[in-house]
Amino acid sequence: MKKARGVMLLAMAVLVLAGCGSQEKGAGVSSLSFGKEGEVSHQIVGSFEQDYYDLEGLKSLAEERVEEYCAEHDPESVYLESVKEKGGEVSILFHYATAEDYSAFNYRQLFVGTVEEARKEGYDLDSVAFISPEKEPIELGFTEDADAKKILVIETKSGEELLVNLEGKILYINQSADSGQEVSFAGKKSVLIRDQAPEEKASALTYIVYQ
Repeated sequence: MKKARGVMLLAMAVLVLAGCGSQEKGAGVSSLSFGKEGEVSHQIVGSFEQDYYDLEGLKSLAEERVEEYCAEHDPESVYLESVKEKGGEVSILFHYATAEDYSAFNYRQLFVGTVEEARKEGYDLDSVAFISPEKEPIELGFTEDADAKKILVIETKSGEELLVNLEGKILYINQSADSGQEVSFAGKKSVLIRDQAPEEKASALTYIVYQ
């Protein structure tokens, strides 16, 4: 029960940060960055009302969650680098050994692999409308070497803003549609996701094809 409560409180605090970062003037954007060896860095930035949380309390929740997770998995599967506050902006930096660790730690979907592997995992990519950097609609199944291309699938919650940074060049992203998301290219290797879905919508998936 204590563990479940800690996970819930940390998730709520992180969501508050992630959701309000883009709304504060001068605030940074939370980011998810991927390394060559599959490692993941998650920097969460934003601000929150101190009536609800304080920096030391947030750091304590994060440390407890990391300790609990590592006790059940590889000791090096996740670590907390820092929890900082500057100029009213809070920054939390986590590092994960794999995408699977990020997914399990945060209780949200994150898939990284080839298109073929994604299909085997049950992702219906034929129903996803993709677009190129030139804003041309793309049918993934008709692109060259489609199954061999890499794809990232990430789940976001209502109100989140997230910058995804990859090692490879981004080829296609899913078009913004009825999901309430705004998905856009932010350079050759980055994608910006703004999840503006109604709060009652549990979550949405973003699809990024790259090489």
